[in-house]
Amino acid sequence: MIKKTIKYIAYILITYVLFCLLTPFNKHLRNRSIQNQISYLSSILEEGYDDKLQRRFPEGKVFSNSLLALSTIEYCEKNGSQNAEYAKIVDRCIKRIQSDRSKRVFNKNMIPEYGMFFNGWSNFVYSTYIDSQLFKYSSISEKVNHASQQIENSLSTTQRDSLRILDSYPISNWPADNLIGVISLRDTQLQKNWLNKIFDGATHPSGLINHAGSNQSKIRGSSNAMMLYCLSEVAYEGVTEYNTKYKDIFVDEYLGIQLVKENVDASNAMDVDSGPVVLGYGASATIMNIKAQASLKSSKAKRTWAAMNIIGLPVNIFNRKFYIFKKEPMLDLFMLWGSVEL
Repeated sequence: MIKKTIKYIAYILITYVLFCLLTPFNKHLRNRSIQNQISYLSSILEEGYDDKLQRRFPEGKVFSNSLLALSTIEYCEKNGSQNAEYAKIVDRCIKRIQSDRSKRVFNKNMIPEYGMFFNGWSNFVYSTYIDSQLFKYSSISEKVNHASQQIENSLSTTQRDSLRILDSYPISNWPADNLIGVISLRDTQLQKNWLNKIFDGATHPSGLINHAGSNQSKIRGSSNAMMLYCLSEVAYEGVTEYNTKYKDIFVDEYLGIQLVKENVDASNAMDVDSGPVVLGYGASATIMNIKAQASLKSSKAKRTWAAMNIIGLPVNIFNRKFYIFKKEPMLDLFMLWGSVEL
């Protein structure tokens, strides 16, 4: 009896691991994973979990709703799944992004108002939504168009006479926030000029873009993974060369699985953006790299996502999928955003 029980447990575990590994490679399993993650994440954000994330992360409310909205739009666009129910999820995310509670952590008296993080991520959501087939189902289309136009006009006016790296908070700027703003724009000339300005400010010998404006020679794995994705999205002509330099410095590969170092020097201090860091490899950097490499059509992205899918101990039942027993929803959001790119 004991031997049979052990055998059944072994079969269950092997089946579980195989499903986790196969998910990114099988269209049905991948779509089921994405749909159930959207269902779970939309329900907890609707219940106010984004406010809990705001207490844990500097921009948790805006960031979580932006990632869910973008993931939902991208999934619908790539899989022809446009319907009013998905549009309702995006509309609710946008309403939460635009809420007073979201804005209160940002400074209204900045140029642009509320700073570059808020403007970049919110307009990235707006412009992606507007350009999608899903947008025709939106019940707040006029509001979204108006908000996007306001931000684009503000950024264009701000950068017209004196191009600069814009602050996210008073006297604090991050190139990644500016790059999110760049890819959200429709003005291709401003995109090009702004991108050149960002590169001009980077002084690391590798040519990679610095993490923070306060130190133009310091680079980080998580922010460079994000910026690599942005360079891919804006069709930067040097993105392949940039990716090669980035991988040489930050990426180690084991059996086709890419792990990303958070810092060039492992002794450097980490922060909340790093996520858990084990043996120098950052969770945020590694998962964001999946999105970046998938956008560049690398086959390594699926393998890495499959590995992280197992490590996250997914539970995927009753139209809900979540990781690590619902303890780290930011992991869920980044894994979702990566999976829609695979």
